[in-house]
Amino acid sequence: MNETTTQNTTPRPRRQRPKRDAAYYYKRARQYHNGMLIFTFVLIVLIFAIANLIHRDRDVSENENRKLAQRPKFSVSALADGSYFSGVTSWFNDQFVGRDGWITMNLGGQKLLGRRESGDVYLGRKGYLLKKPASMNAETVEAKTEAIREFATSYPDVRMYFTLAPSAASILTDKVPRNAPLAPQLDQIQTVYTHLGTVTPLDITTTLQRHKDEYIYYKTDHHWTSLGARYAFEAVSVDMDLAAVSEYDVHTVSTTFRGTQSSESGDRRSKDTIQVYTPKDVDVSYLVTIPSTQEKSASMYKREALDTKDQYTVFFGGNYPLVEIGTTANAGRCLLMFKDSYANCFIQFLTPYFDKIIMIDPRYYYDDLTSVITTQGVTDVLFLYCADTFMEDTSLTDVLNSVLTTLNAEAASAPADAEDADAEDAADQNE
Repeated sequence: MNETTTQNTTPRPRRQRPKRDAAYYYKRARQYHNGMLIFTFVLIVLIFAIANLIHRDRDVSENENRKLAQRPKFSVSALADGSYFSGVTSWFNDQFVGRDGWITMNLGGQKLLGRRESGDVYLGRKGYLLKKPASMNAETVEAKTEAIREFATSYPDVRMYFTLAPSAASILTDKVPRNAPLAPQLDQIQTVYTHLGTVTPLDITTTLQRHKDEYIYYKTDHHWTSLGARYAFEAVSVDMDLAAVSEYDVHTVSTTFRGTQSSESGDRRSKDTIQVYTPKDVDVSYLVTIPSTQEKSASMYKREALDTKDQYTVFFGGNYPLVEIGTTANAGRCLLMFKDSYANCFIQFLTPYFDKIIMIDPRYYYDDLTSVITTQGVTDVLFLYCADTFMEDTSLTDVLNSVLTTLNAEAASAPADAEDADAEDAADQNE
């Protein structure tokens, strides 16, 4: 009898999966989403990195009105001293794809958080972007006023005048954000006026305050408007013995100007209007000469500048070391002006009153000024600056000290020359 082996046909129990609670699935979902976020972030970084490597570098930023850092050249020495990596950082920051958009987006975020400033610019009321007034560098201002006093003493027969234009934030205080700190610029200006010696101070602050509700400063730029310059001219004309014209033809040349404050802050809310003034019933023509570019023109306005970012350069095309303006005024007076860019739109009011106007921008002027004063027959000198520039810049001191050095050297050599002449006369007599 064959023995039959009985097989166990009982099914094996299935392996039971552990029960998953809600916390487990939440943890898995969070890990998944975190992974996706990291992947997305890395992907975006790679896309931007590749885009930055292949896109063409820009030379300038029209929005910021400045030159942009370029891709640095690699060298072992630059790598060793660390300048290569700092150059790469500057290049990447300046050339980052979509940089202008990111700046604007960042500004929008700051506004939502209640911030009312961007860099050195206050985001003011009614669309005004106001540069924070510069603090007075006491040492710089003291050296500058001393040089001005000595310069005036060296030319006692020349009428000398001095004026400072307050910054917009110091005049348009109602446009400044509430409780925003401001340097006491108006007090500082008065302090400067008391240290000028024989130079006549021309205070234009009161006049500008009286017209502060008018369009005397650009909303997006640090300059005053032509209207502001006109009021300033009318304020100084009495002390300068100028019979100010009362009526002008006003020409609007642009309504799309966005200036330095817009560029610096990234705020694009406002646009400005640029106007030029032509005196009525005044028959005076003029010729503008710019020696550094060998350019001559019968107009102080550069219409092509209106097609550029910095439309304020419609006045003379910008700043130059020296600009000469010869006129047919037949007034018997020659004006030498030490200036910054505030004077560029101020000059349009001066041409009827001087036979020649010589503008010197000390920031760019490195030649000997002594011969200019003596050969051109200068009768009047006007120092006209924005207070911000005057409080910080040292170039005017350098130019005036150069003149004083030349005059002192000439004075020191004069006795020796006189003794030589006397000796020659005595020798001639003996013969």
